[in-house]
Amino acid sequence: MMVCSALWSHARMSVEGTVLPCCRWEADNKDNSNAPKIQDGIQSAIDSDYFNSIRERMLAGEQLSECRQCIEEEKHDIPSMREQLNDRYSQYIGKKPKLRFIELAFSTHCNLACRMCNESFSSKWKLINNPKLTVATSIETFDLENYDVDLSELEMIKVVGGEPFLSKNHYEYLDKLINQSNNPENVTIIYYTNGTIFPNKNIIDYWKKLKKVHIVVSVDAYGTLNDYLRPGSSWKKINETIDKFKNIEDVKLVLGTHAVITSLNVLQLPQLIEWIVQTFGSLGGGVFDVARYPEHLSIAHLAAEEKDKIRTGINRMKDEMSDMKQMESVFDILEEALNENPDDNYKFEDIAIKEHKLDKYFKQDFWDNIQIK
Repeated sequence: MMVCSALWSHARMSVEGTVLPCCRWEADNKDNSNAPKIQDGIQSAIDSDYFNSIRERMLAGEQLSECRQCIEEEKHDIPSMREQLNDRYSQYIGKKPKLRFIELAFSTHCNLACRMCNESFSSKWKLINNPKLTVATSIETFDLENYDVDLSELEMIKVVGGEPFLSKNHYEYLDKLINQSNNPENVTIIYYTNGTIFPNKNIIDYWKKLKKVHIVVSVDAYGTLNDYLRPGSSWKKINETIDKFKNIEDVKLVLGTHAVITSLNVLQLPQLIEWIVQTFGSLGGGVFDVARYPEHLSIAHLAAEEKDKIRTGINRMKDEMSDMKQMESVFDILEEALNENPDDNYKFEDIAIKEHKLDKYFKQDFWDNIQIK
């Protein structure tokens, strides 16, 4: 039975202003606009007919199409978010919902315009699309008064962005949320950061009160290719910031990476993996997701002849990384994606045209960075 404890212990406060069961929840039409609104309060969202209907469907044994990413991962023996949440919170399934793990974004303020992202999550993207806007009007934040929910049993906070370490309200959010917990010293906070910004001393001092701090650095490729895929980024700065994180004292800090695999970086995975192992000591802290959107960057939507090039590259990588068991399931998902959408026909020339807007803005060149053999 595909029951997920998220519906009883977790919620995601999205940057679009809705409250969702988790970060992976995806309506069949990719439209979550009918979800409860943050402005109406978090507690009313948790108690809403929207959330109650999902709980009822799960308890009735329905396999929800909105949970397709976890279903896909479990099919390939990849530990899914559902399984990880159930390991922590399954004892609360069927009981009165109470938030123990929350995901939120302090703001959409971001200094990058990553090619797989959009203006809903990045103020930089919004400024590029709307050049007459000021920085202030391009950032969306949510009033802390909307967090009217009981967080006395709060154990975990996941912070996404924008870029979390750019938020001017960072300390205020931490203090407001964590002080509601009965045991702040048992709270773990997880940050997804682009690695170009190091937090200020006030934030680091606050971390010393917590159980653990996870820093997940979003890195999609090695070196200059990462700077191309994440315009505005600096490979040198990322490495300097990681070194600073390693030297933080009196904080129980865990470092890891997260990479989004697209048609633009899939063939350069070996270089990225080598860097992860050298920088962090192993591949254990590295997480890989295969992009589904935007479609022109997804390997699932490539033309047949381009997919053949990717298949050849994947087979070569499988031989080169035969001792890395963690990558086996990633390769399986990549191969499955290559078998999807046989009628789609994005060639790399088409992708280059799609990426021209960012290339022009950041004075980058597609063909100088993307190597397709």
